[in-house]
Amino acid sequence: MKRIPILTLSALAALALGSAALAATIPFPSVHAGDVFVIAQTTTKDCVMSDYFAPGSPVVFRAYAVDGKTRKVLTGRDVTYFYVKLPNGQPNVKLTYTPKAACASGQYTWTGTWTVPTNYPTGTVQFKVLVKSKAKRVGSFVQMPIITSQLTISNSPNIPPGPGPAGSTGPSGKVETVVYADTVNGTRPAGAAPRPIGCTQTNVFRQGEQLVLRAWGFDMTSREVLSIDNVTEAHFTVPGVPNIVLNWGSHGNPGVFFWSNFWNIPTTYPLGNTTIHIVYTLTTGKTATLDYPIVIIP
Repeated sequence: MKRIPILTLSALAALALGSAALAATIPFPSVHAGDVFVIAQTTTKDCVMSDYFAPGSPVVFRAYAVDGKTRKVLTGRDVTYFYVKLPNGQPNVKLTYTPKAACASGQYTWTGTWTVPTNYPTGTVQFKVLVKSKAKRVGSFVQMPIITSQLTISNSPNIPPGPGPAGSTGPSGKVETVVYADTVNGTRPAGAAPRPIGCTQTNVFRQGEQLVLRAWGFDMTSREVLSIDNVTEAHFTVPGVPNIVLNWGSHGNPGVFFWSNFWNIPTTYPLGNTTIHIVYTLTTGKTATLDYPIVIIP
């Protein structure tokens, strides 16, 4: 089976030294899953994934959580609290289990909205998502340490075009694996002008733009992060496009490891909703998958 390309000396060392070296590579978000696995995204009111917002605009938070011990997807009756903690004296944003909400999609069935105050300071917003199950297990989510991909308040935000992708059905009951993915605009599009700010989050792309997919996850049986220690092959597919290999490498400051690669969207690619299918093949023979919807516009 084709091996995953190794991009950095740190990753090569991790392969040679095994799990003892894995901690030194600082995988995002951690080497092991916590008591509760939590992920979150921010979207516009039109359900377009975005991390740039103007003062006075609504920010929709959507989240997903899995109990690390039972491997059960958490629903409304399973939690004591689930909220977004904001800085600068802002009240917490309560997340409600709303699987049929307009911006709920796939695994993201918990939603809540924060309206940015008109006098809120510009710059990044270091929010944290916190959850506690009725079994008294807790978990948290923080953003990747990549400034342009973090929630940012700006007087001239680079708002992605919309509306967002059509909703999709997410997992329920018990799960064996969990996968997080997002997409950002690449800085070297082959068939379109680059956006004013590169590497900002979006799930709506123009024909000719460069899409960069970023992903990470855990084997919930072993509770180990998906890394080159336990993954033999990882890729994503888009309808009509050959498999695109996902590479394990370091990103951000401080550098954290996750999986990523880009796709230069053809200028003739069909318009409308489409789905990116992400696949990890583990050394145990298990597979971890995620379907990630996007929209292609002119």
